[in-house]
Amino acid sequence: MVVTTVVGGRREHRKWARESLTDAFVAFLEASWAHSDVVRDAPARRAVDGDDAQECYAEMRSQLTRLRLLASEEVLRAGEDLLRAQRTAQEARPGAARQEALLAAARCRRLVVAAAKREMGLP
Repeated sequence: MVVTTVVGGRREHRKWARESLTDAFVAFLEASWAHSDVVRDAPARRAVDGDDAQECYAEMRSQLTRLRLLASEEVLRAGEDLLRAQRTAQEARPGAARQEALLAAARCRRLVVAAAKREMGLP
C-alpha cells in the first residue's frame, strides 16, 4: 500500500508538472502573438501604443517566470531571447525596421516552440 501511494503520488506530481509546463508555454506564446499583433497593427508612421503592448509584454514576463520554475535552461534562453525580440519590435521605428524586428521575433518564437517540444518529449 505504501509503494502504491508513493508511486501514485509521483505520477500525479509529474502529471501536474507537465500540465503546468504546457499551460505556461501556451500562455507565453499567446502573449507573444498578441504583442506582435499590437506592434504590427500600430499606425505605420507612429510609435506603438504603450498600454496594449505593455500588457502583452507583462504577461510574457509573468509566464517566463513560471517557465523558470518548470523548464530547462534551453527553454529559458529561448524565452528570454523572444522577450528581448518583442521589446525590440515594440521600440523599432515604423516601416522596414519594425517589420524586420517582427520577423526576428517570429524566428525567436519558432525557437521557443522547438525548445518546448523537446522539453516535453514531442516530435
